[in-house]
Amino acid sequence: MRIGTMGETILIVDDDDVLGQILSRVLAQQGFTVRRAITAAQALQVGTQWPPRLALLDLCLPDGDGVELARQLQAVNGDLVLLLMTAYPLRLRDDSAGAALFERVLTKPLNLQELRQAVAAALGGTCVPAPAQVAEPVSTGHSLSQREPAASGSKLSD
Repeated sequence: MRIGTMGETILIVDDDDVLGQILSRVLAQQGFTVRRAITAAQALQVGTQWPPRLALLDLCLPDGDGVELARQLQAVNGDLVLLLMTAYPLRLRDDSAGAALFERVLTKPLNLQELRQAVAAALGGTCVPAPAQVAEPVSTGHSLSQREPAASGSKLSD
């Protein structure tokens, strides 16, 4: 089932190129127009040139963080719906105002079904059924030892 509608654009901001490609492909298959950026500066440029309906932001970017980027993007587009991706969700516990900017915080490694559901819910759509087969976890070459422990299941990592 396709949930995206013509004209709905999603901005993906993540410095992990492999993860960005996977997320782009998954969301494009759902019918969305997908734009990508790997830095906060690129995201602001892309978000101004092609205003997205939803932005999926990584917390840790090479030139800033996702919370500050969320504030900047919302200053340009007040109707923007925001989802945050992070391998470090505990970093938000002392920033309740920052956390409140986001409809949902998704913990890396990402679960694709959870991502689909979060996007659908954030845009007021229906949940997308899970694929018939569960894909193997995708490794992007980063060591898990540098992150908080991950839950088991079919996940995508940063």
